[in-house]
Amino acid sequence: MDRIRQMQIFIQVMESGNFTRAAEALAIPRSTVSTEIQVLEDRLQTQLLFRSTRKVVPT
Repeated sequence: MDRIRQMQIFIQVMESGNFTRAAEALAIPRSTVSTEIQVLEDRLQTQLLFRSTRKVVPT
């Protein structure tokens, strides 16, 4: 996926509050959301999100 799409996914995760709702809003699989966020973090060499079992918050 391209960088713009990765940023759109990241923004949707922030607005939705979790990966599942972001995936539903974007009509893509949850695993794709998770993978693309990880790829974005790897590319930027920083952790963008703190993930817990209940919520996702920016670092």
